[in-house]
Amino acid sequence: MDIGFIWDNDKYREVQRKHRVQFYEVVSAFDDPNGFGHMGLQGHTERWTWIGSTTGMRILAIIYTEEDLPLYRLITAFDAGERLLNDYYRRSRI
Repeated sequence: MDIGFIWDNDKYREVQRKHRVQFYEVVSAFDDPNGFGHMGLQGHTERWTWIGSTTGMRILAIIYTEEDLPLYRLITAFDAGERLLNDYYRRSRI
């Protein structure tokens, strides 16, 4: 199944400026076979976090919601912090 991605233009510009993350990096991180995700709640909204490696070997944390599948609404993306990096590398060795 092909997945589509949408990102609010203003939010995307903010993420580019603040975290220096490009759209193509986010999309490539979803293709990481070692990537993993988990669901959490923000208010009454289900938000997902995906941790994955980009084609440039950058490990990103990506926050998104599921719209009408197969559509993901991207909220933000940033370099994974130490805890998430450790989780990623531990899982990829299994």
